[in-house]
Amino acid sequence: MTEKVKLMNKMQTVDMRHAIKNGNRFYTDSNNKNWNDLVEKGYATKRPGWDVESAYYIPTTEGKQALEDGDSND
Repeated sequence: MTEKVKLMNKMQTVDMRHAIKNGNRFYTDSNNKNWNDLVEKGYATKRPGWDVESAYYIPTTEGKQALEDGDSND
C-alpha cells in the first residue's frame, strides 16, 4: 500500500470512488471534515456550491492515482 493511500481513511476512499462514478464531483457541506482533509492533501479541489454552506469537491489526478494504487494493492 502506498503512503498516499495510507493517508486516506475508509470514508474518504468511499466518497472519492462515489465522486469519480458520478461525474467526478461530490456535493456536500462546505465544512465536511473528510473532504476538506482531502483538499489539504491535494487529492481534491473545492468549488462553491449553491449556497455558502455547500460545496462541490472534485478529485484531482493525484487523488485518483492514490485510489488506483490502493486498488492494485488489495
